[in-house]
Amino acid sequence: MERMRPRRTVVATVALAFVIGGAGTAAAGTAQPDLAAVSADDCPEVVVLTARGSEENDTYPASASNGYSNGYEGETLHRFLDYTTQVHPDLFDETNARVLAVDAARYPARFPVGEAGEDIDPLVLVTGVGQFADSMARGLPGGIETVEDYEATTGCTPDYVSLAYSQGVAVLGPVQHQLAEQGRLRGAVYLGNPFHRTPELLTGGQTSYPVHSYCVTDDFVCDFGPRSVFLALTDEDDAGVHAEYFSAAVADPDAATAGDRRAADALAGLLS
Repeated sequence: MERMRPRRTVVATVALAFVIGGAGTAAAGTAQPDLAAVSADDCPEVVVLTARGSEENDTYPASASNGYSNGYEGETLHRFLDYTTQVHPDLFDETNARVLAVDAARYPARFPVGEAGEDIDPLVLVTGVGQFADSMARGLPGGIETVEDYEATTGCTPDYVSLAYSQGVAVLGPVQHQLAEQGRLRGAVYLGNPFHRTPELLTGGQTSYPVHSYCVTDDFVCDFGPRSVFLALTDEDDAGVHAEYFSAAVADPDAATAGDRRAADALAGLLS
């Protein structure tokens, strides 16, 4: 999968701020798991509802390492889940806890604004911003639709934990509010969260559930400032540290930072 590159990602973040403010709040594709109705004894106690970042549109096969996901968790959350299951073995099983990601039909996660190394073409940028806005317009209700469809199809009514990266944090806002009102949201874990410094913009200042927001220093999305933007724009390979969450940890758990481990422990704690 081609990751978003520095200029594209910086622009995407600026666009995210405007779109959210205005709203008021590479693997091969795989067959999706069968969500046919199950017996009450087979319903999971808790489901991890996930939303990926921009342009993370590859899918992944279901396995214990990604919580038997439907495949749309995206590259970054896939790494996070893989690492978390390495340090918390047996965290997931299909009848206790599993992962459900908002899919591409309900949340396209698009922001195409040119190729790596290219100057930004105004027409391409306008088109990309339009697709980004469409992703948000579809994604905001898409989280609710994902839960409703899952429960109608399976007959299960589990508790939920939110897990989101970057743009995906905004996408889960409405469904989190609904689940919290029902008393079925155990908490949330965010990576590279655009609302890290201003959580009230996501929650309206009212949060009845625990939130773990993990922001790496110099990630311009959640640690925005002249230094982080400069580092992202001058990174020849990618958009700075924003694109590297859990890259080292998933390859070697001993290389994980204290922040990596705290995020993994936070998810495990919410599932216990």
